[in-house]
Amino acid sequence: QAYVEFTFPLAAQYFTINPFAKRAGAAGRAYLRQQVRDPEVRDKLTPRYAVGCKRPGFHNGYLATFNRDNVRLVTEPIDKITGSGVATADGESHDVDVLILATGFKVMDVDALTFEIVGSDGQSLSEFWKEHRMQAYEGVSIPGFPNFFSVMGPYGYVGSSYFALIEAQTRHLVRCIAQADKNQARRVEVRQEANDRYFAEMMRKRHRQIFWQDSCSLANSYYFDRNGDVPLRPATTFEAYWRSRRFPLDDYAFTS
Repeated sequence: QAYVEFTFPLAAQYFTINPFAKRAGAAGRAYLRQQVRDPEVRDKLTPRYAVGCKRPGFHNGYLATFNRDNVRLVTEPIDKITGSGVATADGESHDVDVLILATGFKVMDVDALTFEIVGSDGQSLSEFWKEHRMQAYEGVSIPGFPNFFSVMGPYGYVGSSYFALIEAQTRHLVRCIAQADKNQARRVEVRQEANDRYFAEMMRKRHRQIFWQDSCSLANSYYFDRNGDVPLRPATTFEAYWRSRRFPLDDYAFTS
């Protein structure tokens, strides 16, 4: 947990004030020079954006693979799939026995919701997010959707362990349910003003994240949604833990 916290939340969420984040790119380029002998191949493997703009991959042997005689790195765009392989935009044809498709995905796409969620005013959650941008109070609750709690809501995840996220968000919703039980309430709904305050805070703090630096505009990262937002909480795991245990219960309306 400490390693993950140091290498992503502290590096990416506090990029403008954390010197480690800026040194990570230099360390990566040095490792690339050590692992890949061909300078042309090495240049093609060098990202044109800062560390953290896209989800990083970790592997001890991947880069050295490109030193093998039977491995080629092709970066030209794919034009079409043929009966025997892949044709690229430069007119070359590459014969292959097996083609593995990695077509990508949109993590922040509201159309990817597994099932329709409809609020008390008849509006669906996907429509709400399309109209108002992705947002949720502490990443858990959305105004207009009573008795609905999310573990992986917008601006809830800081980028560390999902187990840490689940523990923090579960603490939040258990506090809500316990208070509802104490008040003999059957309806729990976050207040609009509380949600607006939290969303404004997220917008105010996001400038220090890696995502809003110039180089990330070249990354084509799935962290960005259709509105150009990155709905990751600009905070540490410790802060998320603390707030899940300290948020004002008055930010919710408990009614019967």
